[in-house]
Amino acid sequence: MKSTKLVSLVSFAVVASVASNSILAASHGKDDDIELYGEIEVRSVNREAKDLDTFVDKARMGLKGAHVLNNMSGTKARWQIEYNLPVNSNALSSTDTGSVSLRKANVSLQGDFGEFIFGRQNNILADTKKIDTFKNDSGTFLFTPDRVGNAISYVTPTMGGFHGYIQLATDTQPTVDNDSEVDATIFGINYSDDTFYFGISRFDSDNEYPATELGVTSLGFSVSFGDFSVFGTYQDEEDDTQTYGLGVGLSMNDWTFKTGVNGFKSDNDGPASTIFKGSVVAPDGNDDEGNAVFFLAEYALGKGVSTFAQYVYYDDDAEDETFGGSAFSVGIAADISRTLM
Repeated sequence: MKSTKLVSLVSFAVVASVASNSILAASHGKDDDIELYGEIEVRSVNREAKDLDTFVDKARMGLKGAHVLNNMSGTKARWQIEYNLPVNSNALSSTDTGSVSLRKANVSLQGDFGEFIFGRQNNILADTKKIDTFKNDSGTFLFTPDRVGNAISYVTPTMGGFHGYIQLATDTQPTVDNDSEVDATIFGINYSDDTFYFGISRFDSDNEYPATELGVTSLGFSVSFGDFSVFGTYQDEEDDTQTYGLGVGLSMNDWTFKTGVNGFKSDNDGPASTIFKGSVVAPDGNDDEGNAVFFLAEYALGKGVSTFAQYVYYDDDAEDETFGGSAFSVGIAADISRTLM
């Protein structure tokens, strides 16, 4: 318990220190841009054959900034540090003493040459996961992590709406020595304009990251027609497993409505190597498949605060593969963003 409290205290001190230094840096000129941001979301989920569960799904706080470099003409340095705060570990206590975890910590150099990013950062492939836009259970069948650590990335300049990228994750398990200098490689190309996005990406890892060898090709798209939008994702894992998703959205004043289907099909009858975002499916020699259908309504209350209701339905095949069950949820969320000057 003492060590957990110490970790939380040290982590908070780091955030406070960075915030103080950032405020001082921001006062040195107009070229600096510092933002304090965060997110809180509370949900109540009534899942089939489960007790009603009310919990904090998100409690995050971060700082990010951009500074023009005096000694590197035409180049900006960007940085970001983001924490996941402890939630739900001791609901009957006056305080929550769970561990603080680090989501992102990175520094980048951006200029006419593109951008180099160093540290714990978003998996750029995640841009293709357009179906992962719902609340609880969103993207449950999708492959690959949403963030990567020990990473170095390069993103090309945008030309005619296109840009490419490559990410390398190295020594992801420092206590384990193996022959691979690079444990995971991610590369791809995206196109986007005001109404259309398309991306294709490839993820390859050895058996140290993430705990098994994995090769995934991921495609995603989104297109908007005024207040109406269509979005989708298709992923192919080289051991004969495919995931797919297709959804539509409609925005009306302060309301947003979305519905979509996310599913998977696997012909894999070899070793267990099919790792989804939320679960592991151990192939049993039979064809495995399943689908989930989502219905979501969100209402913007103003000032970054919103509320929502969602229903997700799992078919019998998905439940047979231990996914689900179907669930109705309601929640409220607040997005925090403040420029520090």
